[in-house]
Amino acid sequence: MERKAEYCLTQIFHYLVNGLAAIVFFCCIAYSGYALWDNWSILKEPDQVREDLIRYKPANEEELSYSFQELKAMNPDVCGWLTLDHTKIDYPVVQGTDNFEYLEKDVLGNPSVAGSIFLDAKSDRNFHDFYTVIMGHHMQGRKMFGDIDLYTDVSFFEKNTTGTLYVEGRILKLETVAILKADAYDKYVYRTDWKEKEEKEELIRHIYELAVHTRGQRLTVEDQMIALSTCSSGNTNGRHLLICKVIKENTVEGSETE
Repeated sequence: MERKAEYCLTQIFHYLVNGLAAIVFFCCIAYSGYALWDNWSILKEPDQVREDLIRYKPANEEELSYSFQELKAMNPDVCGWLTLDHTKIDYPVVQGTDNFEYLEKDVLGNPSVAGSIFLDAKSDRNFHDFYTVIMGHHMQGRKMFGDIDLYTDVSFFEKNTTGTLYVEGRILKLETVAILKADAYDKYVYRTDWKEKEEKEELIRHIYELAVHTRGQRLTVEDQMIALSTCSSGNTNGRHLLICKVIKENTVEGSETE
């Protein structure tokens, strides 16, 4: 009897161990599935938002479409639309009260891991500054500002040089002139209040010191620059900045300049 009871207890113990192992296994499978779904959702989110918003993109160079005015009415923080040719960078630009507001909010103010493409809070929202900074997350799958990395390849950098920034009342034609590797706490490339000629020359020197690739004529204090900034992979404080020069400005008929 004792041996039989001991055998029964051993069998029950084995069943419990096997049952527990099965529960742990299925929990791991479920968690892995959730993690894959969550990761897919994060990667899919910027595409979905872009698909929802692309109909609001300014239609052409003759006018900023009524649909773009609708987008601005939906969120007054919208201050432009940025497009880099031959990339997936084709998004509205917003400006928050600080540089944290749109890190985890989409253009319509909804919670979003991908955040938005946003203008530095200290920059002029009408894009009249000598040097302007626009920021966005570096997302996998070439989302948001993920394509900035493409410009570190010299072949891509040399072949893809144009972009457009639509602003209220104006259309700015952009030409890429440099791609930089910088630190998030760089006191030059994230400063926007450049007034004196000597200071501007100092910024230009620093840009060429940090440049991975450059093209075209050297920048001057008479140029207007738009810097597009995102994180660089493998370095917590590492940043890539694509420096664009405004080469042409068109005034849009029928738009109200702020």
